[in-house]
Amino acid sequence: MSDRFDLIVIGGGPGGVAAAIRAVQLGAKAALVEGTHWGGFCLNRACVPTKLLAATLDRVKAVQAAARMGFSKAEAVVDPAAVFKMKDELVAYFSMGTEGLVKAKGVTPIKGKGRLAGPGRVAVEDKVYQAKAVIVAVGAQWVRPAFPGADLEGVVNSSQFLEEGRIPARSLILGAGPWAIELAQFLGVCGSQTVVAARERGILPGFDPEIGQRLRGALKSDPLTILNSCQVISVTRGKEGLSAVLSIKGKEETRRFDRVIYFDRQPAISELGLDTVGLKDLGVDEHMATQTPGIWALGDAVGKEPFLSHRSSAMGIIAAENALGARRTFNPNTVPRVAFTYPQAASVGLSEDQAEEAGYDVLSGTVAIAASPMAMIQGVSSGVVKVVGEKKYGELLGVHIMAPFATEIIGTGALAIQMEATLEDLARCALPHPTIAESLADAAREALGWAIYIP
Repeated sequence: MSDRFDLIVIGGGPGGVAAAIRAVQLGAKAALVEGTHWGGFCLNRACVPTKLLAATLDRVKAVQAAARMGFSKAEAVVDPAAVFKMKDELVAYFSMGTEGLVKAKGVTPIKGKGRLAGPGRVAVEDKVYQAKAVIVAVGAQWVRPAFPGADLEGVVNSSQFLEEGRIPARSLILGAGPWAIELAQFLGVCGSQTVVAARERGILPGFDPEIGQRLRGALKSDPLTILNSCQVISVTRGKEGLSAVLSIKGKEETRRFDRVIYFDRQPAISELGLDTVGLKDLGVDEHMATQTPGIWALGDAVGKEPFLSHRSSAMGIIAAENALGARRTFNPNTVPRVAFTYPQAASVGLSEDQAEEAGYDVLSGTVAIAASPMAMIQGVSSGVVKVVGEKKYGELLGVHIMAPFATEIIGTGALAIQMEATLEDLARCALPHPTIAESLADAAREALGWAIYIP
């Protein structure tokens, strides 16, 4: 194997794979360094396994609603062992497939833990490779909570929970982001007594607040408890499991659990050798370039949330193109946030509050899906489709959805924002009927003052 390349990418997650393959497509000789799992965090410990749990939740909800459609003998009983077995099979298949894809695309795979070893130099184990440009895509690592007792057995991150492969009788979920709510719902339908400790006043931080409020309302019928403005003071272990002292809106109480599950992560850069290239972190500009010429970075490693696989992939393509001489920019407002909850939630672009804070004269339109024929067919009455735009030019600034298929529909909003579409463009789009997506057009019409199907 040659030790000289046009481009070396450190990290074989979604962003790193996209960067390496794009570089080869542009004629570069590229290598991809990965020391543990091809496909990265998303494929092995997050997106793929957790969305299997979300799909299981969907099946349970569908079966529970089946009686209304004539399936009087349908039963919704989850076999956790079967779900976790399928999770392992899927992860193994996709990880092996990723390594094969890298080779098939002409990328040189290098197995081992990579680190920077000076300008244009990447060390893997005891060998040093050279490149004209280096892209760092090492992702993030788990960070234990800071409260006393956070290092006790039974206080685990979501990856450890997946590896354990069993359902706790009593679960405490820390945080109210998409992963947290998804897992809380899954545990609830599996029979776990589940409590969500949300630091925030609402749920789904980073989404339009209206989406979080409506999802919170929809979750009231679920077998879980959400505690807002809640902090964990300490955790101790006794004969009856873990005792957690919680501060809930300033009042302390003690509750017992079998597992405390956390989700906090930070860039995995502590052993990356940043000092050898004059860097303290991997902050980047809009072109994915660090402060050191020839070093580019992307994804979770740059330290800016949201930590999302599709965000990393988009950044990877741009980083590779720019490392080879282009001058493309990354627009974070085109990256959707998604929650595979039940019902699903998705958001792209600016929320109404963010648009106002940015100085726009805001127009917004909201359509409740309760009267939507497809929503009725799906048996979902709570939900909303909301668009945010600005008055001067009518530019579409944000799309926010809580509804069945929201994670699929949001792609339309992402494309519209990327193409700088206007509210008028969306309002005059002939979206298919009956679908949830058709509410996008009427939300835009409502923002412009001429809604057709809103009573």
